[in-house]
Amino acid sequence: MLVQCYDTQFEVPEYIIDKFIKDFDGLPGSGNRESILQLRGAIEDIVDVVAEDPEILYDKNYQAEFIEAMAIKCALEHHGILYDA
Repeated sequence: MLVQCYDTQFEVPEYIIDKFIKDFDGLPGSGNRESILQLRGAIEDIVDVVAEDPEILYDKNYQAEFIEAMAIKCALEHHGILYDA
């Protein structure tokens, strides 16, 4: 999956997304709202750092974290738990 961020595209490998989809299989309907909120918060934190300093996306370590956060986001969307209805 391609993710566009500040005029740069990043490839989020499907195998990473699939891994998180499997990892989160038990979350929907589990009543474990705190875990879901922590995952959402982690994604928000990473996106906020990029918003403050877009150049950080060129740092290989941070880029890996960003890609992982986007994979987690996709997995949460897949399970329908990224946003509250």
